[in-house]
Amino acid sequence: MKSIFVLPLASIALFALSAAAVKQGCCYGMNPAKFNSVPLCKKPSYIRPPLTTLEVEEYYRRLDVSDLEKKYEWDCFFEHQKDKIEKYLSAQMDHAVQKMEKDWDEWMRKTENKWMHFNPDMQKEYNCSVYPEALKWGVTKWISWFHEKGLSCLKKDFQKYIASARKAYRDYMLSCVLEMNKSYAKEFCSRPWKLYDDYVCKKWEKRGSRDSPFYVIMRLQWCQWANRNRREKEQWKNLMQEMAKKYVNVLNCPDYRDWKKDKMDFYKEWLRTFTKAWITDEQWTKWTEERKQYILTKKPDTQKSAGKKPAAKKTTTKKPATKKTTTQKKNVKT
Repeated sequence: MKSIFVLPLASIALFALSAAAVKQGCCYGMNPAKFNSVPLCKKPSYIRPPLTTLEVEEYYRRLDVSDLEKKYEWDCFFEHQKDKIEKYLSAQMDHAVQKMEKDWDEWMRKTENKWMHFNPDMQKEYNCSVYPEALKWGVTKWISWFHEKGLSCLKKDFQKYIASARKAYRDYMLSCVLEMNKSYAKEFCSRPWKLYDDYVCKKWEKRGSRDSPFYVIMRLQWCQWANRNRREKEQWKNLMQEMAKKYVNVLNCPDYRDWKKDKMDFYKEWLRTFTKAWITDEQWTKWTEERKQYILTKKPDTQKSAGKKPAAKKTTTKKPATKKTTTQKKNVKT
């Protein structure tokens, strides 16, 4: 019976001793274990070994293929846009010339009408005084004045109009070229693959690490991206300069040159015809009559303005201080 209880007691004692040993940091007389390993949650991330030569060559091959595809897509876009811009600017040039033609007809009507009637702003517009000296002129003096001064003023009007028409044409065509210039950013740079390339390469340009096993791959990708961007911008800039030179610069625009030459020839002939008609009809007599009417219509206004008296200002008169007489002073004392 004693042997039956010995084993249970021995096992209980062994369990107690082992528990005590764990609390004291030892186990059966052995030195406590030292856990120097870092927990899995705190271990550094996996570091990829350097790329093999075969892997690098494969990456290079893929990048070269992708680079060629992107260059081809740009070339197709560029040729399409070049043809599109050429047609658009040519149509806009025709529209601008048609508008100049309408403006020319309107300007000619106004110019002829102005010189058929008395102009009270002659001195202001042309720095040329006619009246009241012209009231004493005869036919010969009027004819001489028109040939010397009148034709000179008409030629200045033409020069001013041509200058304003040239500026309006240049401004309009320049706005059309600038509008077409936006198509590079709107239609090409906004493509998904282009946006992704820009994002990745710009980010690597700022934060790329030489310690990365993909450094050589990313650097090649960045170089190809930078070279493509440089090529695209240079080609696009040259195209816009070519379009501006052809359509904005009036010296290189055949339609504008033809329009200007046609108007110069027409105006020279018109000056001869108008001069002859102006002298034959003795148009200066109508000028003098209209001047009299102009003065009469202005007189009532001047008389009204002269008849109005300015409002009189209210003046406040201060009363002089009254001095007390000697008798009043005596009365006060008494």
